[in-house]
Amino acid sequence: MIKHKLKIFSQNIRKNKTLTDLILETQKNTFDIIFIQEPARSLLRRIPSNTNPEGDPLYGTPNHLDWTLFIQDHDNIGNYPRVVTYINKQLSRMRFSIRKDLINHCDINVIDFHNGQDVQFIINVYSDNNQTAIHILRNNIRNIGNMIIMTGDFNIRDSDWDPNAHHHSIHIEDLMFIADCLDLELAFPINPGPTRFADNQHDSNSILDLVFMNPNNSGFNKHILKPEIHLPSDHIPLFIEISIKEEKALKAWIPRT
Repeated sequence: MIKHKLKIFSQNIRKNKTLTDLILETQKNTFDIIFIQEPARSLLRRIPSNTNPEGDPLYGTPNHLDWTLFIQDHDNIGNYPRVVTYINKQLSRMRFSIRKDLINHCDINVIDFHNGQDVQFIINVYSDNNQTAIHILRNNIRNIGNMIIMTGDFNIRDSDWDPNAHHHSIHIEDLMFIADCLDLELAFPINPGPTRFADNQHDSNSILDLVFMNPNNSGFNKHILKPEIHLPSDHIPLFIEISIKEEKALKAWIPRT
């Protein structure tokens, strides 16, 4: 199977299960990939236990028959993953896989896939207030190649992309180092605006959700913010379309008969 574009939905859903279920059901015929930050964690069922007559609780992230869920290992109590990725099952022949051998951390999904003979990578990121994911990426980024996109909630306010921020973040050097190692640059949406709405009137709206891709990609600077459909999260969804196959390669490919 060879595709030349991927359609990606990305949003911090603030642990809302109802919103997760809604996204998975309504977007299954529109998007190829769904990146979720701060996913929902809920009680799925109880499993037999030798010590608990009611059974031990099993917690997990919502799933859907039309999507394959990629999530880091967790113990259901602490360090629950703060990113999950859903791949539309129509793309199963592209053999998506989560690369825990490259980065094994609950706040980062490094996923590769096969597009014809090419192997390409995508990254879904949630970086907390301590910028844990940024530090992990900086220390491991040289192990990853052929990256087409890195996106997610970076929790970094900086005047380079946020007009409501009047300073440079101390973390911007690390973030740009990571992007440079991956041959990516910060992409700006067609309709600029905040990606997170403040919880109260004393704080300003902010831009925390970023997209990095190669500047030569046809999708560069063309993703769309959808503020009209963000509720019940305080983050808005990002709609991204990215090229993953050069035109000359498409012309050279002849389908089997």
